[in-house]
Amino acid sequence: MKKREIVLSTPMTKRDLGALMSTWAQLEDAKVRPMGRLVRRYKTSGDNLHWHITGLKKGMGTVEVTYLPSSGKITVLVHDNRRGTWAGEAYQKLAQKIEKRLTS
Repeated sequence: MKKREIVLSTPMTKRDLGALMSTWAQLEDAKVRPMGRLVRRYKTSGDNLHWHITGLKKGMGTVEVTYLPSSGKITVLVHDNRRGTWAGEAYQKLAQKIEKRLTS
């Protein structure tokens, strides 16, 4: 597994993060899918938000993004079995895009 962790100095709303990822995914020929607590209720409490960004063409792979608003931590990762032809490097580009947004 390859991953990047980003700690936000100021919180980002799930809407802002979702918009940033959607814009980036479009440029990368991919789509964003909300997962976990974003699409269903759990019996346990928690604030983690999770997305999968999957390439539109078969074999591109999947980038995963998890955001913990309470700690301001965003994890962008790709599992070895989901690296594909695109995701193995795309996760780095997305992490850089998020970091760039923090400094602009």
